[in-house]
Amino acid sequence: MESVDRIDIKKKWPIPPAVKLILMLAVVMGLVGRSCWLKTRDANIQITNIEVVEATKVSADVKFNVANRADIALTKSFLIKIIDKDDQLVASKITQIELPPKSNKRYLKVLQKFNIPLMNGIDDIKEVTVEVYK
Repeated sequence: MESVDRIDIKKKWPIPPAVKLILMLAVVMGLVGRSCWLKTRDANIQITNIEVVEATKVSADVKFNVANRADIALTKSFLIKIIDKDDQLVASKITQIELPPKSNKRYLKVLQKFNIPLMNGIDDIKEVTVEVYK
């Protein structure tokens, strides 16, 4: 009679060291690539033409252009600040904007919660800033 040897299913086969090395290198390269991408993704956003269109004692309309030079759509938070002539923060607002790829759009945002009122409207405003909120 012939003897038939069965394959031992419970036997553990070790992973070859070459495969372990390749997997380790792939993980390290993925982490390096991700960190490089995170550093440069905010460089693809350009904010220009910031202006206050209308300002009253309790609200202000801020217009600005945002250009997304990346090949992918981005959703970013922006911080809008209004500073008066006495270098006091009049109002600030965090707003989230979805930017299509390779686009340049003009946005209008209304700030309504003021820390201090604007007595003379636009004449009291010294500086308006719009920046990417991190």
